[in-house]
Amino acid sequence: MMFGRLRIEIDDAEIVAEALKPDDMDWCYCYAEEGRLVIEVKTDKIGALLNAIDDYFINLKAVMPVLKILKNYRNRPL
Repeated sequence: MMFGRLRIEIDDAEIVAEALKPDDMDWCYCYAEEGRLVIEVKTDKIGALLNAIDDYFINLKAVMPVLKILKNYRNRPL
């Protein structure tokens, strides 16, 4: 069994973790912990581990610009 854990220091880790939740499975998931995004993958195959981590990074890359736009929009005066 292979186990990978990434801890990524990121602003709004809780919001980002919720945005990535749809990709969670029994063997790979993410959550926020102490202001960090944590991604954990447990699998028997290294290819599955690499693919899961790659998928999370691709989705993280998509989430970050949207979060930035929403934060800017929220701070606009009405």
